[in-house]
Amino acid sequence: MKLVLFEYRCKSCGGIFKAPQVSPHAYGEFLLRKKNSSSLRYLDAINSSVYLDIAREIKINPETSGLNETRQSDVLQAIFGTVACDPDADGQPFHMGLMPRCPHCNERDALSWNITDPIEFDEIEVAPVEFSIWHGLTPKERKKRILDGVRKFLPKARAA
Repeated sequence: MKLVLFEYRCKSCGGIFKAPQVSPHAYGEFLLRKKNSSSLRYLDAINSSVYLDIAREIKINPETSGLNETRQSDVLQAIFGTVACDPDADGQPFHMGLMPRCPHCNERDALSWNITDPIEFDEIEVAPVEFSIWHGLTPKERKKRILDGVRKFLPKARAA
């Protein structure tokens, strides 16, 4: 997969490093990352029935239906990896929107990030997200999983 490189400045140590990302022009495409490693998964959200089903559920769910579309999208992206995607071989989940890990201090808090100038590319193998656990759930179990994810995320968001 051909990814663009972004240059990040770490908020914790000030270190500068490069990490791959999908092109900013690739609408609906995401790289999911893990908190405990540099493993990546690719998601084409526009063509993912699972992503679209969860987005629909968030629109009609009583706890999220009153949120504006931007906020609903924030909720969707915050919960999608843990709610729908199969975890990595070590059992750890993938997350949308997680910053890459700084190779200098191991933190994930970037002060700034920009696409490299001139644009640099990296060709790497990135497996697509998988949904075997999700597909094994009943519709009722799926709704419960979504609701549990929403409830875990919204109190954090309200406190922020």
